[in-house]
Amino acid sequence: MNTSAAWARLEPKLAYFRNRVAQLEYEPARKNSFVAYTAERDSAYADQDGQRLLMMSGYSYLGLAGDERVVSAAKAAVDRYGTGNHGVRALAGSTPLHEELEAEVAKFAGREQAIVFGSGYAANTGVIGGLVGPGDTVFIDKYDHASIVDGCKLSGASVVRFRHNDVAHLERRLASTPDTGVRLVIVDSVYSMDGDIAPLVELRKVCDAHNALLMVDEAHALGVIGATGRGIEEHFDYEVKVDVKVGTLSKGIPSMGGWVAGPAELIHHLKYASRPFLFSAALGPAQAAAALESLRILQREPWRVEFIQRESERFRGLLHAAGISTVDSETAVVPVIAGSDDAAYDFATLSRKHGVIGLPVVTPAVPNDLARLRIAITARHTEADIDFAADAFIKAARETGII
Repeated sequence: MNTSAAWARLEPKLAYFRNRVAQLEYEPARKNSFVAYTAERDSAYADQDGQRLLMMSGYSYLGLAGDERVVSAAKAAVDRYGTGNHGVRALAGSTPLHEELEAEVAKFAGREQAIVFGSGYAANTGVIGGLVGPGDTVFIDKYDHASIVDGCKLSGASVVRFRHNDVAHLERRLASTPDTGVRLVIVDSVYSMDGDIAPLVELRKVCDAHNALLMVDEAHALGVIGATGRGIEEHFDYEVKVDVKVGTLSKGIPSMGGWVAGPAELIHHLKYASRPFLFSAALGPAQAAAALESLRILQREPWRVEFIQRESERFRGLLHAAGISTVDSETAVVPVIAGSDDAAYDFATLSRKHGVIGLPVVTPAVPNDLARLRIAITARHTEADIDFAADAFIKAARETGII
């Protein structure tokens, strides 16, 4: 380590994570962060250091990450366009493939137009920064994703938080804040840690009553909720609409990138006002093609969504019957509560010994008494996989004293 005075001032920051990780991963068997896995193309299993384990914490909800149709589309795009683009979208970076993907996203989301970003994180920060600034106010759910929180901070707008899924608290916040400038309420449709769903209908009513726009991040909703996987509006039978829909291409859709869909005028504005879109290289051809093909497969194969919803409910039921808490989960995101951070690492380590990968999420990402394994049910799992995983988690929970 450099020992200069300048580096010495940085040392306390470096030491924090060094010591924090060492406390939890004090032996090789307890390593759970930044572990390299080699996923099998045709199953939910993955190789870790020569051991074949059932992956239960992967995000590929639709089970398309290794699908030959998606892989072939990515290969064809590389053959046609190469491995990268020629710059940002506003200059030489746009291709017909980007326009085709954006049209498909817009159609799927039920909106006039859409644009795609290099990541979901960039989409959230870029949209927020493009819509609000000093003099405006953003109201965000306490459990909103970090990209939303960071986008609000970077925008320069005033930020007001409200209790998780508490519409009455949001209404009080809106009523007590001056009704000036742009007022924007932002929620996740499916919350990535607890797997619960935002109360969209009530949120829409409160926003309308207080002159606020409503933005929803569909990152963990696309392919997961709604009869055909179209997200929160479909989940609530299209009773209401949101003003701005944002999502990713790296969860249910097995690629990279983010998207925003809305009225044509809004999309035109964001093309020029969203800095992460305007100043970042265009999404790579392979990623764009993989996302496009996956969206088309999703629309042709609704059984994937049906399987995810059915098996998620069954999996939660198996855990509940054994006395394991999954808090308020109602989707494919299933938090398996351990308690303390150390307990979560013990739980993950023992689960792996029983043949299953369940990765721990600890403070500060979650409250200090609600550390958990965050499980994701996917269409790549089989019913036998779900049974095997539930049995492994129950055994590990008993061995750690969680139940």
